[in-house]
Amino acid sequence: MKERKLGTFQAIAIIVTVMISHIILNVPNHLITETGSATILNLIYVFIIFLIFFYIISRILKLFPNSDIIDICEYVAGKTVKNIFTIIVCIYLLVLSAFVVRTLAESLVLISFPNIDLEIVILIFIAIAIILNLFGFKVIARTTVFILPIVLVSMIIIFISSVSDFVPERALPILGYGASETFLNGLRKYFCF
Repeated sequence: MKERKLGTFQAIAIIVTVMISHIILNVPNHLITETGSATILNLIYVFIIFLIFFYIISRILKLFPNSDIIDICEYVAGKTVKNIFTIIVCIYLLVLSAFVVRTLAESLVLISFPNIDLEIVILIFIAIAIILNLFGFKVIARTTVFILPIVLVSMIIIFISSVSDFVPERALPILGYGASETFLNGLRKYFCF
């Protein structure tokens, strides 16, 4: 079986779709709850810190061309540590995906289907994921390319319809709940990136 890689546009479409769904679902609410009116300042601060972090990581990864993090782990610590690290990463991804499916299902039940049990919605998501994986990742990538323009147009419509809610007074006080909450505790907002 010949392995086919994703095209650049397909990869970008998948990343943008995932990021938009992440933004719509829970990021703004969580950020505003934690940092209040300093959310914009906090996002700029975390963004600058992560630019520095990603620059350092990219410099390190240049030392290991055509290697992923698991290959680097094997090179640095050996095969046993690589296997342990691989198991930890798999468990982390399973827990993270379960959390995301649960959050999405709760949002869907709360907003659209209040009379349907949460477990049924979660089972529907899992069944759809299994069926889509039977078709292969390439089909999912192609479908995402078709869905992306619809998602982008929807985001623009939502933004335009809520533009009257944006007022400069809501950005004050500039430090929200205080400097320590904005700069020290606010650094935990790395998940936004």
